[in-house]
Amino acid sequence: MTEKHVLIAGASGLVGAAAVRRFAGRSGCRVTCLSRRPFDAGEGVEFVSLDLDDRDRVLDEMSRRSGVTDVIYAALHEQDSLIAGWTEQDHVAKNARMLRNLMDAVDANAKGLRHVVLLQGPKAYGVHVDPFAIPAREGRSERRDIPNFYWLQEDYIAGLQRSKSWAYTIFRPAFVVGQSTGGSMNWLAAIGVYAAILKARGEPLHYPGDGRLIKQATDTDLMAAAFEWAQTAPTARNQTFNVANGEVFCFQTYWPQIASALGMKPGEEKPVSLAETMPSLADEWESIRARHGLSAPDMKAFVGQSFQLADFSMGVGARAIREPSILSEVKLREAGFHDVLATDVMFAKWFRRYQDAGLLPPA
Repeated sequence: MTEKHVLIAGASGLVGAAAVRRFAGRSGCRVTCLSRRPFDAGEGVEFVSLDLDDRDRVLDEMSRRSGVTDVIYAALHEQDSLIAGWTEQDHVAKNARMLRNLMDAVDANAKGLRHVVLLQGPKAYGVHVDPFAIPAREGRSERRDIPNFYWLQEDYIAGLQRSKSWAYTIFRPAFVVGQSTGGSMNWLAAIGVYAAILKARGEPLHYPGDGRLIKQATDTDLMAAAFEWAQTAPTARNQTFNVANGEVFCFQTYWPQIASALGMKPGEEKPVSLAETMPSLADEWESIRARHGLSAPDMKAFVGQSFQLADFSMGVGARAIREPSILSEVKLREAGFHDVLATDVMFAKWFRRYQDAGLLPPA
């Protein structure tokens, strides 16, 4: 008998895919995936190709899924100009509308709903606009003066939940690391393609970033574990938590390990905008795909807007991060979630998974 029905919105992205892996195949658990982009959700998982901005279609689909008990909302719309788009009104309005369309339908039909996960991130603290005081802490450091769909979504979900039996938990990951194809926020895909081209040329893995930035990372498998914990933890009910791996890191510190995972030697520090330079090298990526028989698609389909994210994350360009951006993890630990992961272990794990899946050349 199915005791849990998990609905995962944005299931083809980094976070959604990790949630699918976490819950798929569990005894007594049914998983339904929603995504605009088709993807292989795996055996026993229901996939629905759905644009959450199509309200009538969303209402129709959810009217036939009254058994949903848990929602993981990992859906995200990004503008073509990724960083600049984060404060644009169209971006804010569309993301708010997508959540409202889905949750209006779920709340009306799923009478056994128990829990909803909603995602935010360091932009809650204004990382994309100004340096913030370290550490950024929930309930203390938010920047509601900056246009951001987070606040429309948060206020909506809190209002919808009021007087209801179900609960919600908001998670704010740091620099997210995981596996997907064609997303806009996938640093691994961007660096993997950059590295493959350098390797094919016989060059070492040069570091394309600018400056020694201190950062945190959040592994998507660890995030999925946090989602599962929050579904039943009383301390997570209607709360907001920063979530990260448990340590800070600097890209340069782990660059030799990253190079090794890709079968390369570390090179020099050579700051370069990947967003500006990589698209013109699409033919070189095509040659690499053919030579290794990769399952990864063409460069644009594989990387999406992630070259822009790589520049932003590694200090390249006028809009890039220039200062440390550290989130306090104290509230989450005090609430009872204690999973951690070393940064070098995380990078090695994910590059190996990309290689095993044929998304990147073997090391």
